[in-house]
Amino acid sequence: MSIQLFVADKVVRLTMKRRFRRNPTVMELRAIMAEMPIRPAPKRIAVETVDLGGVAAEYLTPRGADETGAILYIHGGGFVAGVPANHRPLTWRLAEGVGVPVYAIDYRLAPEHPYPAALDDCVAAYRALLAKGISPGRIAIGGDSAGGNLTLVTALKLKALGLPLPAALVCLSPVTDQDGFESRTLNAKSDAMFDVRMIPSVPPLYCPGADPNDPFVSPYRGDVAGLPPTLFHCSRDELLRDDSIQMAQKMKAVGVDTTIEIWPGVFHVWQVTADVLPEARRAVANIVTFLKARLAR
Repeated sequence: MSIQLFVADKVVRLTMKRRFRRNPTVMELRAIMAEMPIRPAPKRIAVETVDLGGVAAEYLTPRGADETGAILYIHGGGFVAGVPANHRPLTWRLAEGVGVPVYAIDYRLAPEHPYPAALDDCVAAYRALLAKGISPGRIAIGGDSAGGNLTLVTALKLKALGLPLPAALVCLSPVTDQDGFESRTLNAKSDAMFDVRMIPSVPPLYCPGADPNDPFVSPYRGDVAGLPPTLFHCSRDELLRDDSIQMAQKMKAVGVDTTIEIWPGVFHVWQVTADVLPEARRAVANIVTFLKARLAR
């Protein structure tokens, strides 16, 4: 564990986890993420806002980008919080590392826009990439936490619609089942960020009245055969660890090219702290390697 991670872990526990203990609802994320400083991308990365199928997106383009490819990135935030700029330390590195533009979409948030609004936005954005003439074999979809859920359910929705699937998926600590798995209680103390009591507050806000067996809410319940090559990252110590492990096992069992990395000592979606943590930069480098192999022309 780097000294930077040691310090960051203590800061996260003293700030975020303490706040969730006082107010164990996912809506607390809205205030927390609104207070996060927005870090600029390096000047060599162009950043602008574009329309992608009626969905606003932060468009990050490195110098010499190959615009025949694209990464569609879906930020996390418990389905209720966050903007693409919160994840810029990750998204600009993906753009530069892979050498293609990243479209980080600003999808509609619950509870003002409950399910299926976010999923509809993701599908619309993907359709817009196809309409630009970008081959599905040159598109990757990725996301973290709630965005990891949306990455998987978008792929399932595209499959159901008979649309061509992307070349790869990247899921960083995704929510894969609304009912959850054992780590949501086993890791109650080791998770540096979340209080286990906040987990039940998500479905009534994001998908009120939805059947937890709906695969577009809980992708673990879906038919995952035929999904694209998928990379999972999760922390050994987080509440959502088993969401990745169980989903990866299910996908492997039906022949999906699936890779999972379980990182010790890190916190939920540590990859977004790549400006600070060497562990985050190493994780991003692994994602870049995975995507470059799948998006190769």
